[in-house]
Amino acid sequence: MARWRKQIRNWLKVALSQGVVLVCLIAAARGSILPDTSPMTLVAAQAIGATLMGLLLGLPRFWIPLQILLPLGLVYGDAAPAWLYLAGFAAIALLFWNAPSEQVPLYLSNRATCEALGSLVEETGAKTFIDLGCGTGSVMAALKRKHPALAVAGVETAPLVFAVAWLRLLPLRGSSGASVAYRSLWKEDLGRYDIVYCFLSPAPMARLYAKARAEMRPGAVFVSNSFAVPDITPERMIEIGDGRQSRLYVYRPGEKNNSS
Repeated sequence: MARWRKQIRNWLKVALSQGVVLVCLIAAARGSILPDTSPMTLVAAQAIGATLMGLLLGLPRFWIPLQILLPLGLVYGDAAPAWLYLAGFAAIALLFWNAPSEQVPLYLSNRATCEALGSLVEETGAKTFIDLGCGTGSVMAALKRKHPALAVAGVETAPLVFAVAWLRLLPLRGSSGASVAYRSLWKEDLGRYDIVYCFLSPAPMARLYAKARAEMRPGAVFVSNSFAVPDITPERMIEIGDGRQSRLYVYRPGEKNNSS
């Protein structure tokens, strides 16, 4: 219920920001304040103004594309078949369904990250691994192919990427220990895994680490891609060496003497 309330609040912020800017533009146009009242100029001003106002209202940045595309779609809606806009909206919803409520966009782990995680599996002797917010399942598939004995699991709540992950793991189902579930990471028991991996955003890290401390056993490893846990010193950092200068923050939250 809380998730739906947050979604509704965000949609109200979109409507408010679009409406206020539209009223201001109409008033400016009628008062001859605007030097250029061509449709494209008005649409651009509406998109930019609504975006800025939405941010001032605290609208998450994940909604910026909607703020920009909404006036374009309304004014130039006849430039393409109606079904194309509907299909585009459906695809965006299925891809980013959980982004507004969880404040977690879709980040995909690259090959260099998978190789670093594979080395960590070898170093720790891990038998079980989970990817929280597994996206398209690329990490699980790569680790399973490199380490067939490793039991890999993932959870995801964006419908379309979950479907991709499920299909990607399908050829690996013949071997034991390869699964992906349509489930919130908050409902997953982290105590079952030797390595818990995530590539989320800064927003949930403090809460997720608290969950990891409560559930993970001593010696188990918690790895966050790119986003450190606030106020917690990692055991170490692994530089990926890729184009975006990614790093893995490695923690052992099951060790109760960790500073906080």
